[in-house]
Order: sequence, then C-alpha cells, then structure tokens
Amino acid sequence: MDHIRGDRMTEGVVGAGSMGSSAGFVEVADRVFVARYRQWDVNVGLVLGRHGAVVIDTRASDRQGAQVLDDIRRLGRDIEVRHVVSTHVHFDHTFGNAAFETAIVHAHDNVGRMTQSAAEHIKALVRADPGAAPEYGYTERDVAEVLATVVRGPDRTFGSNATIDLGDRVVTMAYAGRGHTDGDVAVLVPDTDVMFLGDLVEESAHPSFGDDCWPLEWADTLTSHLVQVSERTVVVPGHGRPVDEAFVTRQRDDVAAVAAVIRERRLADGSLEDALREPDARLPYPLDQLESAIRRGWDHLAPPPTP
Repeated sequence: MDHIRGDRMTEGVVGAGSMGSSAGFVEVADRVFVARYRQWDVNVGLVLGRHGAVVIDTRASDRQGAQVLDDIRRLGRDIEVRHVVSTHVHFDHTFGNAAFETAIVHAHDNVGRMTQSAAEHIKALVRADPGAAPEYGYTERDVAEVLATVVRGPDRTFGSNATIDLGDRVVTMAYAGRGHTDGDVAVLVPDTDVMFLGDLVEESAHPSFGDDCWPLEWADTLTSHLVQVSERTVVVPGHGRPVDEAFVTRQRDDVAAVAAVIRERRLADGSLEDALREPDARLPYPLDQLESAIRRGWDHLAPPPTP
C-alpha cells in the first residue's frame, strides 16, 4: 500500500492545475462513462446496460462514494447501480464501496484477502499525517472522512476471469498477474472496446511503485492485457485522462526498463544501498521515486535460504 498522499505520494507530484475538477461523468463510448475527481486525481468508471449499471472504483471514503452516486443521478437517467468492481485494493479506489449498499462488489481474490489489513495500514498512515495536501487535491476534511469510513470489501472474488451480465451487454474482469499490487484487474466492455486498467497504467503521473508492488512482473502483466487492446481501444487509467494502445505500450516498456535495471544490479552482487543511490540513464523515472521498486525487486530476487 502506498502512502496517504497516494496512491499519489510515490508517483511524483501532480500539479493541481492538471487534476480532475469533479465535473461529473463524461461519455467515452456508447453508455460508458468516466468521472475524474480532484481528491487523489482518481477516475471512476460507469457502464450502463439494460439490467442496471456497473461502477468501476469508488474513491477514497464513504462520503466520496455518495458523491459518485449523486453524479450518476445527475445524468438524468433511471440508473440502478447493481455492481461495483474494485480494480485493486488501495483506499482511493475502494473506500467509497461503503456508499453502494445495494450493489454487489467484485474484486480479485487477493483484494478480498487483503482488504482489512490494507485498510488498517492506510488508516495508520493517515493518523500519522492527517494534514491537507493541495498538490494531491485533498483537504483535512477528506482525510477525516477516510478515517471515518467503515471499509467494505468485495462480496464476490475470482481468480482469473469473471463476467457481469447486464442483459444487452457484458462487462468482463481479467487478472493477468501481479504489478501495481498483487490483485490488479482489467475491466473490459467488449462491445465498445473500452478497457479500465486501474493503476496498472497512469496518465497524470508516473506509475506508482509502492511498498506492495511487483516491479519484476508488472510489464509482463501489461503485456498480457495488451493482447485485448487495439488501436481503437479507449484505455482508462486509474489516474488521469483516457489513453490509447501506444501509451500503454510505452508505459509497459518503461516499467520493463525499471525491472531490467533492478535485475542487473541485484545479479551483479552490488549492495542495495548502492542500487538506491546510483543513477542510471536507462531509468525512465527519477531514482528517488523508485526506492520501493528497488527494495521490492531486491527482495524478490533474493537467493533461497541455505538449508
């Protein structure tokens, strides 16, 4: 789990002027909408069908989740949210689940396993740093609401794939491996060629390598999801504007470059301290934003203990 100022803290500062302004839902394909919210610059997806709607991610508190419901009502349609999908376990995508009392919450098995411990961890970080952070779009009141939220985990979990039937269309969920966390899923609306990738991809900041990331596997996970992406696909990241296949491919390659440097340094028998300190022109992101990635990769490549 990343620090309270992210999912945002370890990704690099996002200028306040570039953040979403909570303007409500915008249609990016037939009956597929995205709303971008200023607090933690997070995206929420909405897919409408004959038999109700699916919401993808729900923001960082029960109050913020209720604001999402208000924005859905402002679309001027009789929309019943029957399903929620959590793309991964982090608080800025899941704490709003509590507002969707009548919906079924779906997520990967690992999200179900980690929900409560991850919530306790982030709340401890919040208590240690309860102040506002305008550069991340949140106020002291937002922080207090995070602490006050009674966290709701998933009702249904899955291991590799699952489908939600909305009558005249389906929404599919796919797990292709570890990356930003161990429970990241892609959400695809096949009839409109839209994919939600959560924080496996970010547009408004560097990818977030937090203390629960899997830097050596992340690029392979994105490669697996790219099989379902074409030049026409609209890809919605966890933070920032919708992107295309070329953007996802570039970010996959950047994540792969980070992994390659970590592997090289670890296998060369250098010290972790040197790896954290020495710059490398191949790294696409500032070295000081890769500390967790390097530490995690170092541990993942550790030799097995001697019997």
